[in-house]
Amino acid sequence: MKLSEFLIQGQRLRQQDRTLAIAYFEQCLQEPSIAELDASTIARISLALAVELIATKQPQSLQRAQVLIQQAENCLDKSQNSDTNHAQKAYLLYVRASLLLESGELSDVLNILQAAYDAYGNSREGQALTDDAIGQYYLQVNDVESALASFERSLSVRLEIEDECAIATSYAHLGQLYLSSGDINQAASLFQSTLDVALTTSDNSLRLQALKGLAKVAIAENQWQSAIELAKEAISLLQEPVDTIEIGYLYCDLAEALLGDQQIENSLICIRIVALPRFRDYQYLRGIAIAKHLRGRIYTHRLLNGLDSLDEDAIETVEDSLLDASICFEQFGMMSNYAKVLYDLACLYQLCSSSQFQYQYQGKSLRSLELSLSVLDQLGMSDTKLSAQVEAMLNQVMRGSF
Repeated sequence: MKLSEFLIQGQRLRQQDRTLAIAYFEQCLQEPSIAELDASTIARISLALAVELIATKQPQSLQRAQVLIQQAENCLDKSQNSDTNHAQKAYLLYVRASLLLESGELSDVLNILQAAYDAYGNSREGQALTDDAIGQYYLQVNDVESALASFERSLSVRLEIEDECAIATSYAHLGQLYLSSGDINQAASLFQSTLDVALTTSDNSLRLQALKGLAKVAIAENQWQSAIELAKEAISLLQEPVDTIEIGYLYCDLAEALLGDQQIENSLICIRIVALPRFRDYQYLRGIAIAKHLRGRIYTHRLLNGLDSLDEDAIETVEDSLLDASICFEQFGMMSNYAKVLYDLACLYQLCSSSQFQYQYQGKSLRSLELSLSVLDQLGMSDTKLSAQVEAMLNQVMRGSF
């Protein structure tokens, strides 16, 4: 079988679900006939498998991906096919950077991606793929303008090439960017365009990206029932154990939508019984932080609705959950999440303003809000809905301070 046939088959399976793609590439590498293939072909199959494993975010899979990348590099060093090698080495750099990006080791990522971009030479498809990763890097370091430039450059190439699925992938990346920067209408339009292509081409991978984005858009617009349905539909496209962490994230979205819909008990069950255990099974700290943030918000709502007594122990339980999340968010550079959790801490402290704990928490509320506003300003999110909420509460706290 030619390399293109291996990759086309893998792509078709990936469009159905990642579990099938991983199983296929694993089987390819274990076949006795693999030894008869060109070293460059073996390298490319190894890298294709590494990409799928990286996407699972699971520590054991990331370790295996590292081994596969090294094996691919060894194969390329032995290969006599210089023309194919050039493109494969560019792709290897891209995959290596993707692994570092997922692992949170960002110091060398941009240099490696730039080397991959240059190595692709005349391959505009390869450069567009690399631009996607460069955009993801800039999003992680909170440089929205540079991320936008990378994603738009990638989209421009794909529009010229007229690759419908690749164009939809660019739409999904741009939707993610606009969602993170608070432009909900633009994000909604892009995710809807992604979904339209996904349904036309029967591509479940694109459909999943679109549904995830649209669920977050619905949450941002307080469209709780729509968000619940979208999150559940997205979950139905995934399979354990390969997609465990992604499923955990979607259950966090579902819990947030349930909370907004005042289904407080169901929301708490969703976080404590379904989402958190999935993240903890893999010690996936980013997911644990997001789940703890939501758990803190749910506990706050329980206090607000009189489901729990407003005493010192209850307040401390909520505060601990939110503070744990804030430490992780700051550590991982998830600064928009950090700003949100600071606001939610202030909401907790304000809840205490009409109780005997008023003076104990008033100063904490003020500091949390001022820091949240400062972070949002640094991120260029001063005109967002969250920023307006923070400012309104800050004015309220300031009036109560004098």
